[in-house]
Amino acid sequence: MVSPAIRADATGMRPACAAITALLFLFAMASSGEEAPRPNILFLLADDLGYGDLGCYGSDVAQSPRLDQLAAQGTRFTQFYVSHCVCSPTRASAMTGQFPSRHRIFGHLSFLADNKKRHMPDWLRIDAPSLPRALQNAGYRTAMIGKWHLGGGSGRSFQISDLKNPTGDFSGRTEILVNHPDAPIVEKYGFHYARTTAGNGPTWKHLKLWPEPHEIYPYLDQSWVTFSSKAVVDDSIRFLRQHREENADAPFCLNAWFKDVHTPHAPTADMLAPFADSPEKERDHYAMVRYMDTQIGRLLDTLDELELANDTLVIFSSDNGAGKNRGGSNGPLRGWKHSLYEGGIRVPLVIRWPGGGVPARRVDDQSVLNICDFTPTFCTLAGAKMPAGYESDGEDVSSALQGDSFTRSKRQFWHYPTRSPGLAMRDGDWKLLMDLDGENLELHNLQSDPAEENNLSQKKPELAASMKQLLLQWLDEMPTDPLEATE
Repeated sequence: MVSPAIRADATGMRPACAAITALLFLFAMASSGEEAPRPNILFLLADDLGYGDLGCYGSDVAQSPRLDQLAAQGTRFTQFYVSHCVCSPTRASAMTGQFPSRHRIFGHLSFLADNKKRHMPDWLRIDAPSLPRALQNAGYRTAMIGKWHLGGGSGRSFQISDLKNPTGDFSGRTEILVNHPDAPIVEKYGFHYARTTAGNGPTWKHLKLWPEPHEIYPYLDQSWVTFSSKAVVDDSIRFLRQHREENADAPFCLNAWFKDVHTPHAPTADMLAPFADSPEKERDHYAMVRYMDTQIGRLLDTLDELELANDTLVIFSSDNGAGKNRGGSNGPLRGWKHSLYEGGIRVPLVIRWPGGGVPARRVDDQSVLNICDFTPTFCTLAGAKMPAGYESDGEDVSSALQGDSFTRSKRQFWHYPTRSPGLAMRDGDWKLLMDLDGENLELHNLQSDPAEENNLSQKKPELAASMKQLLLQWLDEMPTDPLEATE
């Protein structure tokens, strides 16, 4: 396995020194009889935001001052991967710390008939390993606010004539069932408080707090399409204020997961004004990026107001890359959403934690991280434990957060059986893509060729063959029978 080079950071310290410093700090706290401080965790997740969709990632179109400021106050990672190129699988990994194919969620949870056709469950099993549940058991107050998309709610059938979203392929059906009434209440996954769309339990209706699952398909609720980021942040601020008043002695973990910048877009004239000279789709896309950025700024301001910012680990990322022909950008990367090329699975990651040693104004372009790493890392920082027998697909990357260039030891795997190429893996600097039958190999060295322009499978046949064997072996270890959708 070829590993990224290890460099000194901006202070001149070798990465090992940074890790040792962090360990010495924890040892000193333990020796003094004091407990090491546990961070609050605020996980901000955008929807369909591409690698090149923020100013701090090189966009000359985006207006994202608050997220750019967050990056300046913390560390920006350039080799961060999600576990899939579409929504639900990545979110499953955020919950479990495992590759989503372990749970047979290898595509987005869709209409119930489509889930059945693809041999997928209708929701993430309630007994799946849960990071929020582990944090809850460790004394954290936990909340899930925003887009869930890991299991439905009302069980209502929506007439096809109601659906205005042009991105769907409904194959002439006149009625579709998009969620299941038996899906678990989101709180049961380990949240003290939950308010979601595409989930079971409390939601919003025309931006008002609503006690039951949605009666309106979320993308048909015009006010939600336009102002969802504000609604998510409003409720997140309510949670923070209540936490400060009633549970100030406990740390919190808050998932604020946004619908933006996923289509459909319906920005107002005021939102569009700064992008008047841009093409229509680009104008709409970046109007919503800017609006989400503004709302996130309100949430970060609330951390300051409540004197929580120093002790809060803030994470910002996206569930997959930008969609093709939807106005966004994946920068120099090849491919889009629905693709296992870099543009579909490599996304922004910004982390800030002033009180936890996360360096400010640092760009880490060496550490290779994955969303599955969040579970072991947060458990380490929070003193939490996953269930007995749990197998993580991630690694503890807390040293990378504190300025160490992390050298990955675990391979990364991707599985998307409805598209081609349907399989991919990264091992060190090398990435292999291929079809499910092991044909059409593509081998790329991401250190020298991050745009995946040069297929080296013919020049390095032995390496390609060995990676192919590893990838097929991994696939063979994944469940082959559809999971029953039960609580």
